[in-house]
Amino acid sequence: MEWKSIESTIVEDDQNKWDCKATARQFQITETGVLEIASGQRESGTYALSDLAISQMCQKLKIPVEYYRRIPGNIKAVVANHDLSRTNGNPYLLRGKGEWIRAFLSGGYVTYNNSQIAETVQDLLQEAAVRVKTFVLEESHMFLKIVSEEIADPGSGLKAGVMIGNSEVGQGSVSVEPFVFRLACTNDLVVAQEKSFRHSHIHFTVSELNHRMAEGISRSFEVASAILDRFLRSHEEPVIDPVETIKRLAANRKLSQKFTDEIVSSYHSEPEPSRFGVINAFTGAAQKLGPLQRIEIERYAGTLLEGRW
Repeated sequence: MEWKSIESTIVEDDQNKWDCKATARQFQITETGVLEIASGQRESGTYALSDLAISQMCQKLKIPVEYYRRIPGNIKAVVANHDLSRTNGNPYLLRGKGEWIRAFLSGGYVTYNNSQIAETVQDLLQEAAVRVKTFVLEESHMFLKIVSEEIADPGSGLKAGVMIGNSEVGQGSVSVEPFVFRLACTNDLVVAQEKSFRHSHIHFTVSELNHRMAEGISRSFEVASAILDRFLRSHEEPVIDPVETIKRLAANRKLSQKFTDEIVSSYHSEPEPSRFGVINAFTGAAQKLGPLQRIEIERYAGTLLEGRW
């Protein structure tokens, strides 16, 4: 995927986004359940809250979110405004887009926007022999999967890569995770998260974050290279009953019966009674999921590379 296409997608997504940092005295919930920012603020007006923003507001005010969702708008106003008044003017960051509040965050939240993260990645890797394999941009997350053309095993079609992630709305840290890409079936194995770089949206300036990301990307390619070798060796680890093993692992993970059947089907399409074969079945089935669900299964598959089952 070309960087120009990524940039244009992010620019389009950024249209009509805005931020407002205000204390609880400067906004309120109206009787229709929307949030009103007081006059005098640049973003003054009324805005609907996204489901995520409602959950975040309720969490900060210690209001049971399911209770809040089911009560009438006038009661929402009484409950929320009462608890807002008890915060003693605590600052909050409201992240909006058009007429919506897309996130309700603490005043200490540091914004690392998708455009900043993508620009940093491009600057860091522009001289490297890499390509963008996958770009995911959704309301809650952005992910870039970058594959190395040099750290690879041509015989097996395995290549090392890094996955860079971000959430503008408080749903995740800035992250750099090593992964292994299998060319034959385009499967990805995301390595266990303890070997990843993660930083919450606090403290670091953008310059400091860029420096840490550079270190994280370098380290992640090193880890991915080692994992590539480890993944190859998993061919040599026999699994006596791969299908039953898959069903047990899926049950432990509380995966649905439908998706468990997909994993078994994936195994039968490329049967190999080894650790490699079982892991490959999970990553193969993950391709039929939505982008965020796929990444979660790929992360889980990464945990299957080590340890006893």
